[in-house]
Formats: sequence, structure tokens, C-alpha cells
Amino acid sequence: MKDCLVLLTKTFPFDKGEEFIEDELPLLVKAFDQVIIVATSTADNPVQTRSVPENVCVHNIRASKVKRSLAGAVARQFPFKDYKGYSGKDERNAVKGSLKKNLYLSYFIAKSEIVYDETVKILAPYSLQQYDGVTFYSYWFYDIAMAAVRLKRYCQAKAKLAVCRAHGYDLYAYRNSMNYLPLRHYLLKNIDKVYTCSQDGNDYLTGLYPQYAGKIQTAYLGTRDYGTTESDGTGPFQIVSCCHIVPLKRVDLLAKSLSLLNSSGLALKWTHFGGGDALEELKKYAEENLRFMEYDFRGEVKNSDLMAYYQNTPVDLFVNTSSTEGLPVSIMEACSFGIPAIATDVGGTGEIVRDGETGFLIEADFTPDKLASAIRSVAELPAEERKKLRENCRSVFLSTFCAQDNFAAFAQQIKPL
Repeated sequence: MKDCLVLLTKTFPFDKGEEFIEDELPLLVKAFDQVIIVATSTADNPVQTRSVPENVCVHNIRASKVKRSLAGAVARQFPFKDYKGYSGKDERNAVKGSLKKNLYLSYFIAKSEIVYDETVKILAPYSLQQYDGVTFYSYWFYDIAMAAVRLKRYCQAKAKLAVCRAHGYDLYAYRNSMNYLPLRHYLLKNIDKVYTCSQDGNDYLTGLYPQYAGKIQTAYLGTRDYGTTESDGTGPFQIVSCCHIVPLKRVDLLAKSLSLLNSSGLALKWTHFGGGDALEELKKYAEENLRFMEYDFRGEVKNSDLMAYYQNTPVDLFVNTSSTEGLPVSIMEACSFGIPAIATDVGGTGEIVRDGETGFLIEADFTPDKLASAIRSVAELPAEERKKLRENCRSVFLSTFCAQDNFAAFAQQIKPL
């Protein structure tokens, strides 16, 4: 029996982003005879920055090509009434009276159709009908999931599936300014399975669409096991944060919280991984307010370099200050090394930062003094209690967030036969 997997990504394995797939792909390759990756939104001359196994064929669709086709594709939907048959009564009610939502819906449909058309051209030489089964796997519960649904209909194989993952922005409607994501009913009706990356995401989606509960399943991502490091109790208390510096990550609040520890008597070091437009502003704030402690802004780094840092540095605490989250892979990575975390109680974060067990949760609308107090409390814990936190982190990682186990199980779940 021969199976083929068509994986739709945004940019992987080109350029940056979607790093989680790097650990998943080797397990997918073991489960399928052929894997075809279509990166659906790349630069005009994309650089393949990640290597892939031998039985993986890689293709890309240029974002500029999609963009040039969008205006015409949107215009062909006018007047905006039935949206080419995709929208039902619930959808029309959701966008009624809002030009912005109508345009968003039309854009969503147009982009998915363009990606579908381009992907059909890419797949034509592969003669998918030669396979006993084909799975169309969209990494996002977004426009490329629509393309996956249509590709399943196009495919002539005996057995076929269309599945997708659901992470954060593609799952939680309240995370965008319109409190609206297009075609949820259509996608859930026509796709075979939606795999949410957290139980919180599962609960959110099934709460809104209980009629499709049987199609929604939690499938945790995971990180590799690089072993653990131990703090020897000497040197400063090492704090790490890792994210792109954008407003919703609120790294500035972490900096302000640390500034309040000026008179604590603690020896502290803060290392941040991640760049962004506000990085220079953050550096300036640190120069003016964090002179009493050590700090290091590493900017954008390869994931392998981050893992090497964890392997060679006795980090004491990971901090995440996001206003919204799915289930942060950055916390999974820290947890795998036995590093406890302080994090905001948003999205699925509480599924890995178990309050008092693997770290400590703070309110989403925390104030700097509350975070400063939480950091101080962890830094002043007796050695045995800090050791127990580290052991708990390692245990939770091995039982729930180990990439090898999670991705191997997932690969079997999405096989078409």
C-alpha cells in the first residue's frame, strides 16, 4: 500500500518560520511513501534554509504571484451575495452590515482558490491516482485549509483525507480586530479533521461549533529531547525570554518588572532571544533602567543556537508575558530542559505551566510589580523546591510534549488508510 502526503505550509522549508515542522517532518516521512511540500507564500527568490529527507519533494508559490491575481479573483465574486456558494446563512449573518468583513471573506476565498489552482499545476506530474491513499495536510486552519479541502475533491486516489492543524491566530477569532474568521462552518463541514495544538483551543472550537465536535481533536506539538542542565547555585539568577518583540508579547513589561528589582539584592541576568522593530527601544530602556543587573539581547537566532544555549547555560527561569497565546513552543523548549516558567494565563499556556508544579501563572492583565514579585519569589525559593520544579518540568515534557512521541502518533493518525 502506497501513501502520499501533500503538506501545505506558508514558507517552510524556505526562509524563516514554521520551525516546528523541522521536528515533525522526519516522522511524517517514516509514515508516508512520498511527501510533497508546497510552500504557499514565499519570496520571489526564496532560499531553502532547512534540509528535507530524500523522499520529500519541495515546491513553492510566490506571494507576489498570488497578490497580482487577488484583485481579479475578488472582483469575480461581486456582488457579494453567495460568495461562489461557500457561505451559508451563518456566514452571511456574520458579515452582514460590515464592508470590512465582506472584503475579508472575499479575500480569504480568492486567496484559497489561487493557492488551489497553483497547487493543482504543481501536483499534476505526480499522478496522485497511483497512490492507494493521499492526505492533504494544511499546517494552518486558514485559507490553505480551504485549498486542502478542494484538493481532496480533485484527487483521484482511492482513499483521501483533508486535515489541518489549528494554532492561534488561525483559531481564536477574538485575536483579530474584527472578532471574525472566515468560513469556519464551511471548513469544519468539509474537512475530515482539525487538530488543535492545545486543549484550550479544542474547548474553544467545540464550544462555538458543537455540531462538529467529532472532527476536532487535540494534537500537541512537541520539541526534541536535548537533555537537561542544572544550576550549580553560583553566579546570577538566569532569566530567559524568547519571542519576536511585538506589542502582544509585551517584552517591555518584563523589562519594567525587572527594573523594580533594583533594590532586591538579587544578582540577576536576563537574556532575550528574538528581534523586532522595538528591539532598539528595549535596549535603550535597559541601558537607562537595568544597570544594576546583567542583560543580553541576542536578537534573531537559529533554533539550533537557542538549543545549544540551553544545553550550555544553567537557566533558572523562563518568562512569557504574552497577552494572547495558543500553546507556546518556546515554553515547551524551556520545559524540556527542566526550566520552570512564569507565564500569563492565556490560551493553552496553563496546560504546560502548571501553577506551582512546573512554574507559576500570572493574570493576563498583570502589572509590573506583580511580575517582579513572582520573579523574586522564584529566585528566593529554597534549593530543594527549585530542584523539584525542574524535575516536574522534565516529567511533564516527557509525558506530554516530547516531539518524537507526539509527531509519530500524529503521522499515523493522518494516514488515509
